[in-house]
Amino acid sequence: MVEGPTVQDQIRGMAMALRHWFEITETEDLIQEAGLRPTKTKRRFSFKTHNRKFEVLALTALPPQVIRLKSDAPVTTLHLLQDVYDDGELRADPWRWWFSWLSIEIIARLGPDPTGKRVQEFIVHDDSLQNVRATTARWLASNPIRLDILGREFAHLVDRAHTRTVEERGGSVSAYSSILQKPVLTMVEAMAGEAGRLSAAITARLADRIK
Repeated sequence: MVEGPTVQDQIRGMAMALRHWFEITETEDLIQEAGLRPTKTKRRFSFKTHNRKFEVLALTALPPQVIRLKSDAPVTTLHLLQDVYDDGELRADPWRWWFSWLSIEIIARLGPDPTGKRVQEFIVHDDSLQNVRATTARWLASNPIRLDILGREFAHLVDRAHTRTVEERGGSVSAYSSILQKPVLTMVEAMAGEAGRLSAAITARLADRIK
């Protein structure tokens, strides 16, 4: 007797279908298209549409890619991504859409992420996101509510970042010295935490859809 697909397989399948409705654009491409930076061709930069006096406007708090839903996305997509739009505290912005895209890609490839741990670890450790981790101030500056959340959870985030540092170094780190010297580690934990909560929420909505 052939067994049917498991719940995990069904959730992965729904995530694979869901990612089809994302429209992904490189932020740098948008900046160049707006004429804020020169366009790079195969051999050189083109300055035809570039106005140097506007180059200062290229400083951005956007994530590396700008994620949008395609205009013909079905209504069910909006339901599955409801927590992106509003989770009771934060509302949709470019970073939350970027987190949702990462989450759905990870769910589609690896399976459900009910605790958000997979996407958290991806953000904290993956080599491809090294520049994102180095510029977490962009994420923080994109929404003033994030500053409030960071202030409220700061002690917990410092503890978590400290514990991670100790585990990775295989020994003790005295008096949080490494964390206090590198506050960006705490911000990375906060950013990964937001992404993890969103991944867990999306997983729950996909699972509810199967029931």
